[in-house]
Amino acid sequence: LASQMDSGRSSKMADNSDDKKRKAQGPPESARPRGAKQGSASTKYTLGKARSVDVVGFVEARSFEINALQRSLENARSQGNTRAFQTLPRHLRRRAASHNVKRIPARLREKALSEMKKSAQTSKALAGTDRLTNAKKSSRYKRRRARSVRQEYETRQTGKRWLETHVWHAKRMRMKELWGAMIAETPNERSHRAAYRAAKEKTYIQDVSYFRTLELVGSEDAIVGLLCQLTPPNELTLAMKPYIGGARMAPLTLYCAGSYPLALLGPATALWEPILGAGQRKLWLRLHPANADAIKVELERVLDSIPDGNDRAIQIKDITCDLVSFELLGGQSTQMLAAVLSQTVDCADSEPSLLQTIRAIPSPAVLPESVVIALRIHDPRLEFPFKVNPERMVLSQDEQQQLQDVLLHWPANAAVLDGQRSDTGIWDRSECASALERRTSEHALNKRREQQLVPGTKLRPDPSVDVTVPLLLVRTGPEAMLGSRVGRTANQYIDTLAHGWTLIAPRGWSMAL
Repeated sequence: LASQMDSGRSSKMADNSDDKKRKAQGPPESARPRGAKQGSASTKYTLGKARSVDVVGFVEARSFEINALQRSLENARSQGNTRAFQTLPRHLRRRAASHNVKRIPARLREKALSEMKKSAQTSKALAGTDRLTNAKKSSRYKRRRARSVRQEYETRQTGKRWLETHVWHAKRMRMKELWGAMIAETPNERSHRAAYRAAKEKTYIQDVSYFRTLELVGSEDAIVGLLCQLTPPNELTLAMKPYIGGARMAPLTLYCAGSYPLALLGPATALWEPILGAGQRKLWLRLHPANADAIKVELERVLDSIPDGNDRAIQIKDITCDLVSFELLGGQSTQMLAAVLSQTVDCADSEPSLLQTIRAIPSPAVLPESVVIALRIHDPRLEFPFKVNPERMVLSQDEQQQLQDVLLHWPANAAVLDGQRSDTGIWDRSECASALERRTSEHALNKRREQQLVPGTKLRPDPSVDVTVPLLLVRTGPEAMLGSRVGRTANQYIDTLAHGWTLIAPRGWSMAL
């Protein structure tokens, strides 16, 4: 028995030793993968190294293979596996981009066009034709519609006139055709109380470019004699010294010739061009469009009845489309104008302009009515957006003294741009049209703003690139509305809401102002 137990123990020990040898030697030849060398895994890598991988080192060692894989994928994508419109991200894909090149970004249009030509050559339906797609011919409506927004707007203005601020008003108000122009009638939101509060405490603005302006060119005596036939007798308002020099705008009440006090035509305002020397003079008649046609017909009738001579050498032109005008009413209308028209050309920094001197007045009613201020400013888009600075409304002692002098003695040369009277300003329409053509585009201004070191900084005027804009400011009030002079006794019962300014500018600058 003892011998049998010893032989059994020895056999078990031999079996255990054989198992250990097999495990150390690895799997048999049949169970190993092809190409694997015996003992390579056990000799090169240990169990601790197999559990951790150096990611950075592994990627750096395989960077060449990764870059080559990415390049091959990109080349395969661009070599014809996908169309040009399929390479776009999801948010840039558009419907029908496979047969409409304009729905693809410009950088891929050439490739898309070549792909369309290749597909058209292999198509039986398009073989031998100039067409690239099977798209149907567009409808007659689509062929006749406007190609651009500007062309569409020009088509819609047939039979009526749009103001330059029409699109801005049409988004916020209901428009109505009146006197041949589209004018804002009522706002889309209830704003009566807000408008009244703004007019009483601050200011509100109205585009009055629909007012008609007639220009009379001729000798001074001939123009005065023509208009005296339409005004009440013994009324020499147009020939009075404050008005004949162009320093003030004259209020008029016009009647049919020889019919006073009957056949009333309506009120009007007249403004003389400042005297620039001997020769012909210019007079602007500002008329409401309701009676402008009747007044123009009466002027032409009276002019035709005058016998041949110097008095008949008067030209009457309608220059309504060459000017734009805004009316500002309210206590802070002067402050608003001073903030918008701050960059004047003819004044240095040490010598403020007349508008900057009177910027702190509580109401325009303290200034003499119908006075005219001529300005020439830089492009107002350079200072956009405008903001009224309350600190600038506080005047120093010197500025207060200048304001008192202006209120006591209004400057006689406020209606001219320079002392030599060589700059005609807004009266020269050819110069205004030339400045409008040379005006800097919005794209160029945005490029200049991008180059500013500090974002939001206002642009400085460049005389070699930027143009200037001539303006006229007229202090309006009850006289302009009534067409006659108002005495001091009647003026004290008129509310301050009737006092303000009328801004006259060349055409093309409405939205900039």
